[in-house]
Amino acid sequence: MADAMNWSAKVYAPAEPMRTDPPFSYTVTLRDGLYLIALSGRLMGREQGEQLIAEFNGLLEQGHTRILLEMTGLEHVNSSGLNLLIGMFTKARNAGGELAICGISKKVRQLLVMTRLDSVFKIHGSIEEALKHFKV
Repeated sequence: MADAMNWSAKVYAPAEPMRTDPPFSYTVTLRDGLYLIALSGRLMGREQGEQLIAEFNGLLEQGHTRILLEMTGLEHVNSSGLNLLIGMFTKARNAGGELAICGISKKVRQLLVMTRLDSVFKIHGSIEEALKHFKV
């Protein structure tokens, strides 16, 4: 009878699950003729932003092509979240409009600088500054 082979395997398990708190959320408001989308929480993947993308696409389809993302409450964004934002930016541009950002945290700003996306997005310090840019 053949000797049984002993197999060993290493299983990778993170020490703790990926943090998803606070959960990602957003609100859409119309302010002085400009749609403002306020993001909050942690944007960690495309599936979190599916509803946001659907609503964003709906705004573009209705002819609302100048949109401001307010990110004061956005605590963290990863590469998947950045990809989602880049997609929104591209869709707005392709529709003849503009997607601008305001109120970003130091952490998110560092990520935009590191990825050189700060040269792609128009970034404003406040909603009021952005409204002046859009001349609303």
